[in-house]
Parts: sequence; structure tokens; C-alpha cells
Amino acid sequence: MRNIAAIKKVKWGPIPARVSLILAREAAVGVIFRRGPSHWVEIVRWNTESDTFEAGQWFRGRIYERRCDLSPDGSLLIYFAHKINGRTLADREYTYAWTAISRPPYLTALALWPKGDCWHGGGSFDSNSSIVLNQKSNLSKPHPKHLPDGLEVHLKNDVYGEDDPIFSERLERDGSKLRQCWEIENRGYPLMFLTRQPEVREKRNPIGPQFLLLTRSISFLDYSEHFAIRYAQNSAWIGIERASWADWDSRGRLVFARDGKLYASDSEYIY
Repeated sequence: MRNIAAIKKVKWGPIPARVSLILAREAAVGVIFRRGPSHWVEIVRWNTESDTFEAGQWFRGRIYERRCDLSPDGSLLIYFAHKINGRTLADREYTYAWTAISRPPYLTALALWPKGDCWHGGGSFDSNSSIVLNQKSNLSKPHPKHLPDGLEVHLKNDVYGEDDPIFSERLERDGSKLRQCWEIENRGYPLMFLTRQPEVREKRNPIGPQFLLLTRSISFLDYSEHFAIRYAQNSAWIGIERASWADWDSRGRLVFARDGKLYASDSEYIY
């Protein structure tokens, strides 16, 4: 699924890369997923204190960033990915889709769980040494060459859906409070999903009076995510046009991605 609210409409020329991020909740570390060309993803580690960037691994395939997470200290990344070609489709050992843990900005698997399809997958960090695996019990056996040594692994109690509910649970954990519930109608193929009422979430700046608003909906199979900011409890909301992602960083700055670029605070382009 894509965020159609963030796609720049151009009549000619290259389409901007799609950028999304995860910020560590106890460290000045972020991981950037830069997608573009469409079948390639680059992983970049961002030090949010110094605004320095470490370019990492390119991956030819798909990484589902909404099913990924960073450890609190930012040292580990859990990700869900697929790579579809003749070799991977025939591979019964690793399969064409898997959940893995790596040290960003690289994807080399320290631990890996073969999945075999693109339902569910990924996970989240309870702590720096404990994860919740978003795979059903019959798919929870790690690859024997990539065991989760030193990690405590728990299985998610109720595994269903794709990006959600795991993405919404990560938003809630990181301080994005639900203000209006999502009401979605599944009309079946080929009409698919229709939003009757969008989801609305609000996240306060942890070191300031500002608030960040996220409004989410879905039409057919496409997300539409809109971000807005207000500078005090009773001030007006100001939209962040075409933002594909927004959050507060470790310094309390508003940081957001738009048209393949990363901005901080007063529309300062930093990446």
C-alpha cells in the first residue's frame, strides 16, 4: 500500500523517492527507508543530534516499514521484507518473505524467521533485548543459521492483518494518542476498502507545547495520511503539505519527509 496523499503529481521528469522513518525512543537515532527506484530500498542511519547520515545497504525488493521497529537504543532493527524472483520463489529454506533483525543501516540477518508469504510479519521491541514477533506460532521457528541469540522472543497474542494493527500499536506506544477511531468498510474484490470515518491521532512534543496531528484513511488499497501541526493547545492546525512521514525528534524538533527529502523544524532541508 502507498500513501497517495504524499505522492507529488508531476507531468514530466523523475518521480521523487519515497522516504519514511523510524526514530528510536530512547536514543538520538533514526533509520531512513529510501525507496526509489520502486524495486530498490536504501537504509540510512541518522544521528538526530548531529544531523549526520550513514548510508548503508541497498536492498532489491520490498521492505514493509510499517511492520518494522527500532530497539529503544537504536542499535537493532527488526524488519519484514520480501524479494520475489525465480530463485526465492523456489527457496523452501529462506522463502521469498521473512522477518529479520539486523544492525542498521545494514540488513544482514542476526536473526531470521522465514515467512513464506506477505501476511503479518515483522515485529516490535519491548526492550533492547526483547521482541514481539508478529508471526503465528507455526511460523515462529527461526532459521537454524540465524538464531536470536541474546534476545527474548515473544509471540504476538493475536496475529492478523497486514500493516495494521501492528503499525497502530507502534504509534500508540510512541505517544500518538487516538482521538477518533477508524471505521472501514471492506466491499470485497474489486472495490476493496472504503473509509467511513478516518482515524485521527495526536502526539505532543515531549519537550514543548506543540502538537502533531495524523489523519489516516484508506481507499481501495491506498493509504491517505495527512499531517498537521499546532503550536499550542488552542491554536489552529497548520497542514504539512505532501508529508509522507512526520514526528518529533530527540531534540523536540518537528521533522518530516516530503518529495524524497527530509526536513527539520522551520522547513530546513537536512537530507
